[in-house]
Formats: sequence, structure tokens, C-alpha cells
Amino acid sequence: MRNALACANMTDRSASIHERYAHDMTDMGRWELSQRPHDNWVVKYPEAPVAPSAFAFAEQPALTESLGQLQLGRVPKTRTRVARHGSDPHAMRPSSSGGDAMLPYRQLAPPRRAESYSHPTPLEDFRRSRRWPPSGYRQDDALDAHQAEELICAGTSTFLGYCDAIPNTPEGYNHFYAVMHSEHQSRTDRGPIQADAYRYASLNLTGASESQFPWLSLEQPCMAYAYGKGAGTTTLNYYVSKSGSSHPPVKPTGEIKPRKIKFLQILDRLQHLEAGLEEDDPDEIYRYLYSTLIEDPERYSDHPHLDLQQQMNDLIAVLSHPSWIDFSNPKNQVVAKFFDSPDQLRKQEFFHQLLLSVELYLRIHSEKHTDKFKRKLMLQLSPTIAWDLAVAQRWLENMEITKTRTSANQSTFSFELKSKKRQKDALRLFAATLKWPNMDEIDYVLEEKDKMEKPPEDRSADAMSWFSGIILPGRTLPWLIMNSLIDCDRDTGDSLKYLTHMHQSSGFQYRANTYWSAQSIVGKVLGAARGVKQIAGWVGPCIYTPDLKRTECVRVHQLASPDPRLIPQDVAHMDTRTNPLGSVEDSYPIDDYEVPMPDLDEVTDLIRIEKLSFLPAKDQPSSARQGAGGPLIFDAGIYFACGGESWPMKLRYDVDFINAFPCHQGPHVLFYDFSYTAIKIDDGLVDIHDWGRQSGRTSRSRPTSSRSSPGKKALALASASTEPAHMQVSKVLAIEALGVSDNEVFARAWCAHHGHSAIVANVKETCMACAIREAYAACVSVVIFTEGGKETEKDEGIYIQDV
Repeated sequence: MRNALACANMTDRSASIHERYAHDMTDMGRWELSQRPHDNWVVKYPEAPVAPSAFAFAEQPALTESLGQLQLGRVPKTRTRVARHGSDPHAMRPSSSGGDAMLPYRQLAPPRRAESYSHPTPLEDFRRSRRWPPSGYRQDDALDAHQAEELICAGTSTFLGYCDAIPNTPEGYNHFYAVMHSEHQSRTDRGPIQADAYRYASLNLTGASESQFPWLSLEQPCMAYAYGKGAGTTTLNYYVSKSGSSHPPVKPTGEIKPRKIKFLQILDRLQHLEAGLEEDDPDEIYRYLYSTLIEDPERYSDHPHLDLQQQMNDLIAVLSHPSWIDFSNPKNQVVAKFFDSPDQLRKQEFFHQLLLSVELYLRIHSEKHTDKFKRKLMLQLSPTIAWDLAVAQRWLENMEITKTRTSANQSTFSFELKSKKRQKDALRLFAATLKWPNMDEIDYVLEEKDKMEKPPEDRSADAMSWFSGIILPGRTLPWLIMNSLIDCDRDTGDSLKYLTHMHQSSGFQYRANTYWSAQSIVGKVLGAARGVKQIAGWVGPCIYTPDLKRTECVRVHQLASPDPRLIPQDVAHMDTRTNPLGSVEDSYPIDDYEVPMPDLDEVTDLIRIEKLSFLPAKDQPSSARQGAGGPLIFDAGIYFACGGESWPMKLRYDVDFINAFPCHQGPHVLFYDFSYTAIKIDDGLVDIHDWGRQSGRTSRSRPTSSRSSPGKKALALASASTEPAHMQVSKVLAIEALGVSDNEVFARAWCAHHGHSAIVANVKETCMACAIREAYAACVSVVIFTEGGKETEKDEGIYIQDV
């Protein structure tokens, strides 16, 4: 494949790169926040002022007007390189391009005093003219290491991959992570979190909720990284993490059972614990635990378990009994099904488990324990115990128990939803963002002024989970909020009651608008359409389809993506494989680099979405499995109109669209070994049917199982026969889907039709070179270049219909 970038020849190169990104990789060092070089991304860096230059922006779309002047035809290089866009050495960049596109470059050295006779540095000259080589250099010159760092690396996106072995599992079970070096809030690929309530999709058990480092979250992949800045997109970290192992099945092995206890005693103790443990009275803590809840195995010895860590071990042993609810299992993660169950025995079992979990949680978070101790302990816990602690934390944060004495011998317990107002506000924002067609009804129900109306939390288990805030991290939150919205709108009837987090590839049509899960391929593709938003894991409002009823729930038939699954070698060497310099050398020939540029002069405006199509799939679930009237499974497709022709695209594969990281003061230069072929959206893309073969992908080496935990035999076979994913990407297809939004929708639909995940790069935020290198980092073979639609497109009234 690519000799200069092959992992087999990276020993010296890897050593040099790791000197620049040195960090402690010991077991606990990796979990100390100060040990990873990019852990400062949550710091709000002050925006550096942009020096007056030809690359300063005013009010017009950045990179769109002026970069087109640098466009040349696809000029073949003399080396073994593919045809691509080059930079015009004679084109002059205008003094202002307008817009707020490229983020200002944060210079490391203090600016020099401006002098009338000073001359621009080569870097300043390059950034003004975008010509390569910059003034003062010839095409056959070579740069030394310092010059190369300044002219080639400054402002580029650089990617780091981590492969962490999962503790307490056999060899071969790993979590994968990928981040950008020096990421911060103004330079991230993650979409904004529009409300605090949406943060509950992720949980960090060992620190503040805002410290959402992907390797500290309970759920894996980390849901804080699930949604990219563009609707229907994800992040590099989430895409890479999906190739990691989920927790292998661990059967609870505890044999110790707790003492029997009455339901009212459980509630009374839970109310007492809302104020925390009485750590100033350790004897009382010991007495209650071992006289009421569990047995002290050494109670009558000379060593009773007075120490908190001994008590924690005993509680863990009791909670490890197989009779408890396993909240690590997705089917058990709608917690209200247990605490609001009409089955009194089921309810009492839940609260008994909750009480033991709260007792353990409060001991772990004792003031006596450091954050380092907590992180180390969390690594040693089984998944079932960790999820018990998640339930305990969510309960303490959001629920309050009130005890009222009604007589001398009788008390009544009631529950107060502490976060209900927050959850209401988040639901209103969710509905307004999706332009819900019956907002008057939603507002009426949420105001709760009509005593004849049922309280919103009492309408379903999903609604109770949402309005109470007892929401476990992971994939449930989007479904809880959407089902709560549907429950508050009586006009939806019974047709939409089948949405569940157990079927992620779902959506529905309501009043001639469609709404799709962000995990559905329909939502991923239509996220690029005009007027479409993404919020809390949902995409909409999207174009209606005549193939569905006015109100109908849909499950989409989508095949697993044929993209190669990443292995540890792909992740661990990500930084060396995608170094902007190429391989680390003593000198860098200028002729090894070029400035790739999209063509912004001739952009088509002819492609339009013609129809969203759904055909019932051949294999349908039986009514016994989902009940009468349950949703059908459909094959989805989109018809496009272009130049009097109709181009159908089937949305066959569950591919991903990865939002590209922004870069600083691009465009940047690209090392020649990052091969790519550029093609315009209307210049033959529809006729490309074998890009998998052209790009080097070998489907025969892909593991047959989905992205789940492999067995020992599968791990051995995979390690012996699977070609690394990065060796299956020898060329990247750069699709120029600039202009109207329908161009990007068509590009995404083409990817879903043929089975190619892609980087989605907005040219107002990142350059062509950085996006292509990110494709090599993710081991995908397609990049879609877009402008995010035209400002002349109006989203008001586009899809909102009421028929």
C-alpha cells in the first residue's frame, strides 16, 4: 500500500512523534486527568485576534468566494500520485474573503511589533497568498524540521488514538478512543448540548458531569461524543469507539443475600440518606448496616467491619447476587418500569436494590476517599455494580421522598420530582427545535392547569423516567424524551406507541412530517437537508413520504456497514499515520506537498430531492412479538431529480458520517502519500459503483460479527487473518457537494447506497487537506465537502405541513 505510511516502517517515526506528545501511560497515569496532553480541551481559551491579512474575514461565506480563484484542473503529478486539484501559483487572493469561517490561529509566540519596513515571514506570505511554495522558496527546495513545522504543521488538525485494555477481562478486549490534539470548545467536532437535561445521556461516575472525557464514562462508546456538529453526523471518537469491545458477559457470582426488610423501612432509610451518611458517627453507620441490611461475616470476631472499605466490599458481595436487576442490560434501562411498577413485589425488589446501591455509593464518595482512589475502584468493579451506582446517583440527584404521619401508627410516603421543571423546559426546547406540529397541545399539557388532565409523568413509564430525571446513560435518553413528547400529544393516538431504544433504526411520520432517530440511516442522510435540525438524538422535521400513513411508526431495514473494523494497530498508530509531515525525516522536499482546493466557481444547482421512498421488507416481525398494529420494517430510498433524470438511491447500509474537526487558518498543504481523487457531485459520482475496490477495501477480511465483544476463538482468528483497516484505505474519494443542501443529501445517500462511511467537512471551517487526513485517521475512504447549504435557502414552511 503506502510505503511511507505503512505501520511496519514506523518505528523511528513513532518514537519521534511520541517525544512530542509524551505522557504517562501507566495504568493509573492514563486515568489521571493531567496525564493526557489533550485533556485541556474543556478549557475556554481566549480567542486570539486575527492579524490583518488577506485571510481576514468580513461578512461573506469564508473560503467560498476566494478559494475558488485558486482552482486548477486536476493536474497529474510526475510521481505515482492520483489526479487532484492543485493551487494556482499565479492566482492572487483578494484582501478579504468575508464570513466567520476559519477559526483564528492561536499563535504560540508573542506577536512582534509592527514596523513599516518589516517583511512578512514565509508563513505569513503563505497564509495571505495560499501559494505553494511560499515566496522565497523554489519547488525543488527542501525544508528543515523547524521550517516544516512552521509552514506545514501550523494550524492543522492532528489526531491521537488510544487503545485501552478493559480491566478484569481476558486479553483482546479493548476500548478505543480518538481525539484531536489541543481540542477546545471553539475547535471541536461535537454538536452543542442544547440543555443540561440532555447531558444525562452520559455519566462520569468519578468526577463532575462536565468532565466528559470519553474514557471516564460508564457507557461505552461515550454518548457525550455521539452527535457531531452537523445534523446526522457523529464524531471521530464515537466512530472509532464503536470498533472497540463491549463488556464481555459477566455472570454475577455472589452468594450472600441481604437481610429481609419491609418496604416502608426501605423508604424511610432512603429518605434518611438524602442528607448523606453520618460520617461523624461511624458506630451508627456500622450498626444500621449490619443489623438491618446485611450480615457482618466477622461480627463476633476481634475484627468487625468498622472500616468503610470493608463495608464497601460486603455491599459489593451482596449486590453481586444474580437475583438483582442487571441495569447494564439495555432492556432494563428504562428504570421507571421498576420503581413505578404496578407489581408491588417487583417495586419492592427494586427499592431494596436501590437502597443497597445508595449505601455503597455514599461510602465510595466519602470525604475520606480521593478522586484517584475512586477511579481505581471503578476500574475494578463489575459492570453490574457500576450500573447499580449509576441508578443510585441519578436517584439522589433527582428524587426526594417525603414522609407524612397520618396517625399514631401509620405514615405515608410520597415522591417529589426535584428536576421536573428542568425536564419540562428541555422537552419544550426539543419540540420547538423539531417544529412539532401540535405545539399548542404540548404547552397546554405541560402547564398542568387543567385538573382533568393526567399529569405528564403518569402517562407512561418512559414519561415517568423523563420527568423524574431517573435516566441512565447510554441510548435510552432520545427515546424517553420523544416518547414523552408523543404521550403529551393526544392526537398521535396509538400508532406511535412502539418507539423503543431497543430498535434504534426507527422513525415516524406525523402530520406529513417525518422524524428520525440519529442512529437511523434515514436520519443520518436527511440530516443534511434544508431546515432539518438535530437535537437529543433525533433529526427533523424531514420531508414527508406518500408511502406512509399520515401517522405511522417505521423500522428501517439497514445492513451493517462494510467498512473495515478497526483493530488496536489502527488506533494506536493514528498520530504517526496521519502526521501532516508524512514520515518524520531530517528534511522535507517542498515538491512532496501541495495545496488541495475544492472548485468553488462551478457549483451545480440542479440536484433536488424528488421523493422519500419506503417499501415493506420481505421479512416482517410476527404480531406475537410486538403486538397487533406494530410497526412494519421498510426498505428506505430517496429519488433525486437532476437534469430531467431520476436518480434512485437505496439507503441500504448503516454507515456513519463523521463531522470533520475545524482547523486553524487553512487551507493547509497535503503530503503526496495521502492519495485522493476529487469529483464533483454531478460529474460522474452516480456512475461509481466499485469505490470499495478502487480505494483498497477488502471485504473478505471484515469479521462477520457486528461490533460487539468477540469470543476467544474469534479474537485469535481476527488477529491472524484480519488486515489492518488502515491498509484497506489506499485512496480517498473527495466528493465536492458544495452549494445547495440537496447536493450533500445526494452525497450521503450515495454513501448509504454503496456502503461507505464518510468524513463530512464544511469548507467554512476546515480545509481539504485536514479533512482528507482525518479520513485516513478514521480509516474511511470518502470525504464529503459541503458549505452547509446556501444562505438563500429558507427553512420556514419547507416541510411543515398539516394535512
